[in-house]
Amino acid sequence: MSNFEILNFDGFSSKCIQTKTQIHNDKTVDTDNEDVNIQDIEICDKKVYDYNLGVINKYKDKYPQYEEVYNNENINVLLKILKRNINDDVKYFKRLYKEFDLILKFNFENVFYQVYEILKLSDGIPHIIRGSAGSCLLCYLMAITNIDPIKECITLSRFMHKDRQDIPDIDIDFPSNRRDEIYKRIFTKWENKVARISNHIMFKEKSAYREAIRNEGYRKFVPREYNLNDIFDDQEKVAKIHENVKKMIGNFRCYSLHCGGIVIFPTNVPDNLLLKEYEIDKTGFKGKQIWMNKDQVEDADMIKIDVLSNRGLSQLWDISNKPIIEYSLKDEKTLDIFRNGDNIGLTHSESRAMMKVFRTMQPTSINEIAIALALIRPAASKNYQKADFLKDYTPYKYNSNKYVIFDDDATLFIKKILQTDDSTADNYRRAFSKNKKYQKLDFIKKLSKIVLDKKDRDIIIGRLEQLEYYSFCKSHAFSYAQLVVALAYHKAHNPKKFWLSTLNNCNSSYRKWVHYREAINSGVIIIPGKKPYRESNGVLIPSKRESGDYKKPLDQLLNYGYWVSKKFIPGMYYSEYWTKVTSKHKNLDRFITNEGSIKYAKFKGLIVTGRGYKKEDGKGYITFVTIASEDCVYHDLVLYGYHKVGGMLCLSGYGKLKTDGYVTWIDVIKWKSEWLS
Repeated sequence: MSNFEILNFDGFSSKCIQTKTQIHNDKTVDTDNEDVNIQDIEICDKKVYDYNLGVINKYKDKYPQYEEVYNNENINVLLKILKRNINDDVKYFKRLYKEFDLILKFNFENVFYQVYEILKLSDGIPHIIRGSAGSCLLCYLMAITNIDPIKECITLSRFMHKDRQDIPDIDIDFPSNRRDEIYKRIFTKWENKVARISNHIMFKEKSAYREAIRNEGYRKFVPREYNLNDIFDDQEKVAKIHENVKKMIGNFRCYSLHCGGIVIFPTNVPDNLLLKEYEIDKTGFKGKQIWMNKDQVEDADMIKIDVLSNRGLSQLWDISNKPIIEYSLKDEKTLDIFRNGDNIGLTHSESRAMMKVFRTMQPTSINEIAIALALIRPAASKNYQKADFLKDYTPYKYNSNKYVIFDDDATLFIKKILQTDDSTADNYRRAFSKNKKYQKLDFIKKLSKIVLDKKDRDIIIGRLEQLEYYSFCKSHAFSYAQLVVALAYHKAHNPKKFWLSTLNNCNSSYRKWVHYREAINSGVIIIPGKKPYRESNGVLIPSKRESGDYKKPLDQLLNYGYWVSKKFIPGMYYSEYWTKVTSKHKNLDRFITNEGSIKYAKFKGLIVTGRGYKKEDGKGYITFVTIASEDCVYHDLVLYGYHKVGGMLCLSGYGKLKTDGYVTWIDVIKWKSEWLS
């Protein structure tokens, strides 16, 4: 870790490199140090401040180990900017001062000062967090998060611990339609002192081939599918391209703008870091971009704050400015949204996989919604863990501690097995997450001395190996669960406003027409055109009319991607029928049977969504497709093999019905793609 000192800039401080650090392409970081002055930070809320001092004074004499923390000026400044009361409970006192102790040990206080100042700038614009910041009680008390980590049993180690010296991340989501406004406020307050960071894009096989082709003098368009021998007659050139591609893969290709990371400097952005200026919005307002990526910023011991955008927040804020924390799952109509799997339109949770999880779990708490959101991520669902968790599900199943649903569960899992502390356990979790082989081998060596049965060891290691795939930490899942519950409330109680906002703000994995049909089914009338729409007497009026004036529903579907009549596209159907069980029905597991008969279905419907997956056992592929036979009536199909359904419009066929007791799907026997005319 580089040496640094705390630097003063406009009321709060940052960390910065003291020495020149070689980082990328012989470029160096070179910044000056200056003294700190944090006296300008004022008490945020006098009533909260006085109350919190009373709670601290009640307990601090019992914990002399924090004497240095009690007397530290920087920590006392953090107490000034708390917006919530510290619970009068020794658990809260001990957790807070454990955090203060770590913050002081690693000089992390500047991270919190920066976030505090950014959130002051965003006054009037809502935010939530993503990532592990919800693990931190200080973040909750500062109103950076809406998650009480003690109440929700979220451990601190996922955010910071005594053996983790890298600066903790606090990633903030703002409404996607207001994020540029936040950037403008930041770049205005710290004029010439703030910059976005970059991504370093590396050559992969496809981009390397295209570059190698251009390097050999070919200047024409290269289609998605091509044959090198059709482009070049010279086989020596073809061989040279193959050889050059091998050398290029994994090497630097170009810079792109990072999705949200910013660095605030004590003085002007150093010239030797500046990559370019970029336009923040269409007004021409410009910000600076540096060439360093997130890893280089971390290696340079700089503070990076991610200022991110969230369409779900835009969706919610356009309906109501009621604070997210005020929504509750005690409302029966909101609960019914989840119980019925009526999740289309709920940003972050509208997939068919989420529908199945909601119907199975029948969630009644934020905790269960958070589990559901985490459960469909690859790390939690692999190795049949999701299926095992949902089988015979009860609200208490998660508490068995047998499952690694969140990142945090892996830390607790390791801690329990090795009988070690949070820091050591989280380091091993990170080793599996980042595939650090030597640390993983060290864990396995220790595990073999504790768990003697190889089969049991393999199960444990298999669960931990899953962490290499994308997952949610508990804090992230809780933050998004709160947003999803708020959206579900408005879908249940304010459907017209909900769908207006959904059409204006959301992208979806579903076909474009799905949200439009759901909106029309809620009772709104839509004039075809471009978003944003505005509502007038129950009619959604577009900001710009569609270019072609098509009247027939099918013509609108083929040209607009949706249609606005009250009726569904004609000719679609779905019907069920019984057939006698015969010798060809060898395995009846999960099929619907009754008195020697098995239930079938025949169908014809518009494709809602579809995607191919490799089977869990790695042997072959299956394609999951959802179709609609009428408005808001959806059917899930399983097609065997990998099928590119993206260019298809309609499927028809038949198959056997299967169920797990919560959802029903069609195990398709025969099908075909149909184009409508």
